[in-house]
Amino acid sequence: MNNAMLFHTLSGAALIAAFPIYFAQAATLNVDCDAGTAIAGIYATVRPGDTVLVSGTCKEQVSIPPELTRVTFDGQKKATIQHPGGQQASPHAFYNRGKEITIKNFTVTGGQDGIHLSGPASAVIDGNLVTKNSGRGIHIDKGSIARILNTTVEHSGSIGIDVTGASYAYIGVFIPRVQALHPNIIRNNGGPGINIERTSGAWIVGNTISGNKESGITVHRNAQADVIANVISGNGGDAINVSYNSGVNFDSEPRKDGPNQTAAGQKNAGAAIRCAIGGYVDGPLGSLAGARSAKDFDKNCVDRVTQ
Repeated sequence: MNNAMLFHTLSGAALIAAFPIYFAQAATLNVDCDAGTAIAGIYATVRPGDTVLVSGTCKEQVSIPPELTRVTFDGQKKATIQHPGGQQASPHAFYNRGKEITIKNFTVTGGQDGIHLSGPASAVIDGNLVTKNSGRGIHIDKGSIARILNTTVEHSGSIGIDVTGASYAYIGVFIPRVQALHPNIIRNNGGPGINIERTSGAWIVGNTISGNKESGITVHRNAQADVIANVISGNGGDAINVSYNSGVNFDSEPRKDGPNQTAAGQKNAGAAIRCAIGGYVDGPLGSLAGARSAKDFDKNCVDRVTQ
């Protein structure tokens, strides 16, 4: 072996010794809550890139710390996160402050919020059933980013999906330039189905939003949303309500998914689109329908709705 080859070999060995984490293979960890183990017990050993497979009914408050990064928690369609009540660290069933966390295939129930991102946090929320939480189904705040895919959010005490505090959500799409849809069902919640507010934004594409006690979608307090190809039906308020200097686009590049719809015979109780106290709505109305009117705009809103 010549000197140059020896130098590179020794240098590579020294680099691996100095930075072993970059060369470690991702691990799979198992948590069986029915056997008495708990998700909280793995935080000290889990590493970036690892997957935690969970089964059983986990009667615990899951709190993911901010230092956790790139970890997948997979309920395998056979795990339930059930908030135990009482004096827990958080009132929320699944409380995430980590980065690039994936939460998939769980039933999440019994919390004030089902899944709560407190930021700046980021997560992919995929394939879950978020049901019967006393406050919000999914709450995203403090500069957090969430991708909500293939998930049902139902029977929350107030809002189904709440995005606030300069946060951003992709609801039904992973990223706008990828054409595949990952539709969610947001239904029978005690407030709006989806609420975007306080300088937050969202892409809301291809979802079914129905039977919520207030409007299907609300966008207010300097927020913005691209709302495309959803079915918004039978909600207790408007299909879409825009207010306080906010805006909604119904047609936005690069999506080509078509207009929003209201299912036949299932008009929303208010207007199809209501706009008040500034803001704008732009793009095709589609078949959105309200029992009171198709559009209700005050004089301060910009109406660029087309047929």
